[in-house]
Amino acid sequence: MENQISSLPEGLGKLTSLQRLYLSRNQISSLPEGLGKLTSLQELDLMENQISSLPEGLGKLTSLQRLYLSRNQISSLPEGLGKLTSLQELSLDKNPLNPELAAAYEQGTAVVLEYLRSQARSQQVELNEAKLILVGEGEVGKTSLLGALCGDEWVENRPTTHGIEIKSFTVKVPDSGKEIKLNGWDFGGQPVYRPTHQLFFSAPAVYLVLWKPREGPQQNFIEYWINLIKHRAPKAKILVVATHGGPNARQPDIDSDDITTRFGGDTVLRFFHVDSKPDATDNHIDELKEAIARAASLPEVGRKVPAKWQQLREKLQTTAKAYLSYDQAIELCAEQESEANLFLGISHTLGHLIHYHNDNLLKNIVILKPDWLAKAISFVLDDKENGGLVKFSRLKQLWNDPQRNAIRQSCIPSFGS
Repeated sequence: MENQISSLPEGLGKLTSLQRLYLSRNQISSLPEGLGKLTSLQELDLMENQISSLPEGLGKLTSLQRLYLSRNQISSLPEGLGKLTSLQELSLDKNPLNPELAAAYEQGTAVVLEYLRSQARSQQVELNEAKLILVGEGEVGKTSLLGALCGDEWVENRPTTHGIEIKSFTVKVPDSGKEIKLNGWDFGGQPVYRPTHQLFFSAPAVYLVLWKPREGPQQNFIEYWINLIKHRAPKAKILVVATHGGPNARQPDIDSDDITTRFGGDTVLRFFHVDSKPDATDNHIDELKEAIARAASLPEVGRKVPAKWQQLREKLQTTAKAYLSYDQAIELCAEQESEANLFLGISHTLGHLIHYHNDNLLKNIVILKPDWLAKAISFVLDDKENGGLVKFSRLKQLWNDPQRNAIRQSCIPSFGS
């Protein structure tokens, strides 16, 4: 421990009786395949090194009980580790884990091993997708900007967004030419929706904080939105975008240096002033798209996931139902319950669906339509009848109101009882 070791010899694999190996706080960047020959090894400590990948041979350490890998550069684990049924303790803190692995790690060592076994059993597909979240006060132009990014036809006097609208478009990363699909989430800016926004904030994602120059940064609550994002997604990438640009428009008056200094240049990346009208001169939409593409080139983009998971997510996205019962979701997965639970947990973390598996009241509901949930919550928050306290019996009236067809698929049954 705490030497300046930068590499390990292949001959290390000859120590077949070795039971414990402590190599933390060194300069090791790679491990020899011969390490997999240490079949008596019970504990391996590689914390605080520079390791970015592990050899498949580690899957042969059938006696291994404790594996410490915190504070390295690991984003994924070899599938062979899933065979280590004796592994009781796995430490991966402070590593740039891909989202699926990070979500599995949050649920414990057993779930990580199940995740790796699932990868080994399934055909893999590369997922070049990222989430783009647009936030800001009401009527700052979020929907118009998302339409411009998607190449939609301009709509004059576009109606205000209520809840959430999701639209997708593709960008090409400069230099590499890689195409990334961005799933754009447009949030309604009315105050009643604010508490619901953070339910859907997640990483990896790129965030656009929008504001109107003629009302000023304070009236647009720019710092509030950045703080809200940082609280829920500390590693978020944020672009601050002033809208309603053009030759006669008021120019942005914002202390960009102060905001960058306080929130960090690795968080607030750039500032823009755009005009969403397609015929506008120098509307800077292409420049913004290029910045979004660069910000979306996260280590997690291009990750491999089980092909059946991606197919199932697409199937769930196209269903007309706003939610399923837990049993219906498990049946739809057509897998063992442990693997189906892993899929639901990881999909919740990535924002593909919502499932609060640790909440006894909510765990029987898998929510497929975030817009439906946002509107349902907003109706409760906006209810003035009971002075801010809403009884369960009142929820049936709020959610089954025939004048509110937006969520009248039927209210969540367990909530109304």
